[in-house]
Amino acid sequence: MADVSPKIFKKYDIRGKAEGADAVVTPVVARLVGLAFGTVLRRAGQGQRVVVGYDNRRSSEGLAQALMDGLAASGCAVVNVGLVSTPTVYWYEASEGFNGGVIVTGSHLTPEQNGFKIRALGQNVYGDAIVELREMIVKDDVETASGGSIERREGARQPYIDDLAGRIRMGRALKVVVDAGNGTGGLFGPELLRRWGHTVECLYCEPDGNYPNHQPDPQDAKNMQALGERVRAIGADVGIAFDGDADRMGAVDEQGNMIVADRILALLARDLLKRHAGAAVVADVLSSQVLFDEVTAHGGEAVMWISGHSLIKAKMAEIGALLGGEMSGHIFLGEDYYGYDDGYLAAGRLLQLLAGGDEPLSALNASIPTLYSTPEYRPHCPDEAKQTVIDGVKAALADKGEVVDVDGVRIKFERGWGLLRASNTEPVLSLRFEGETEADALGYRDLFVGALAQFPMVEKIGTGGG
Repeated sequence: MADVSPKIFKKYDIRGKAEGADAVVTPVVARLVGLAFGTVLRRAGQGQRVVVGYDNRRSSEGLAQALMDGLAASGCAVVNVGLVSTPTVYWYEASEGFNGGVIVTGSHLTPEQNGFKIRALGQNVYGDAIVELREMIVKDDVETASGGSIERREGARQPYIDDLAGRIRMGRALKVVVDAGNGTGGLFGPELLRRWGHTVECLYCEPDGNYPNHQPDPQDAKNMQALGERVRAIGADVGIAFDGDADRMGAVDEQGNMIVADRILALLARDLLKRHAGAAVVADVLSSQVLFDEVTAHGGEAVMWISGHSLIKAKMAEIGALLGGEMSGHIFLGEDYYGYDDGYLAAGRLLQLLAGGDEPLSALNASIPTLYSTPEYRPHCPDEAKQTVIDGVKAALADKGEVVDVDGVRIKFERGWGLLRASNTEPVLSLRFEGETEADALGYRDLFVGALAQFPMVEKIGTGGG
């Protein structure tokens, strides 16, 4: 039986510590993952062409080579596109008809972490399919086959950049600051924005797997401070930031103020609905009610769905939605594109919207109603108790408002809403509240806290859990 930690097999990907004596994502594990995934493709009987890329973390190239060795041993024809961003691998998979794609990336995590995002037959591999890969490895239920190969695709970045550059036309040139956080965004973002006609200044665009300036996570406000300061200092129109593998993006307005992800999505939804009346827009349960109301007010179909990039993409594919997103900054683009999360194209759509008029981004943001939102509270709760707690809170509060239970329990009250859901990756619960006023939001929080009091295994909010 292979010695593979079960903890690295998350709901949406495979990841864990990749450096040091206690590393759990190792070249040995990477080869086994490749062998298992190749076996899955072989048994599916639809072909075994796989595209593989990797980010700029210290461990990524070595892990990618081991993964490709495993894929080739299973009989796969592997195309190595080298050092790229996650959406580049997705683009190759979609545009060239690969049967699968794997990107070796730790995304926004600390430098010693790493992992694999996997796609098969046009969809992310997640949930039970991730668990199945581990079970195949543990049970040695994998197959080797002859005929496998590894081909290095030189210059692989340029066709992707050329394609995206031709997809957007800008109404005017903007002055833009790009913060790549020393991730892969620096290899693509500045060139793309210049191809779209903008003047670009870079922050931390040199890839450095040590991430010496800040973690490449644009949804953490502290990571956006340098970008905001630079935008103000040079009088830029907007600042754009990418996470480490550039499947997520964030923005600051011309005043240097961060625009949260669901408000970016609301602006993009308004714009989309001008061209596609009645289009569906999917967003996760953590998103503001303002987003769903904006979609409805502009004639769209607002769909609230389970949090998680793989799940949002799957729902979009199911219903034919043209746009989707979640609070983490993943924005999924189905209009004249492939429906996956691409931070570069999302940034381009936002810049296109801004360049198409004469209002600054701060004014566009101000045109969206604002509710008071609490931070996300994350109290500890044992994994085995999560569902019991959620069911108990749902029962206790069911008569207080309109219940939505697609992911945990979200209750819409007269002047706001509250959410309780289980983290898919940690032994914690996730709670968030929104109201027309701060008092409303905190009142809804107190209702949930009261309902949680019957469960002593849940850490109290305010004592380290939020």
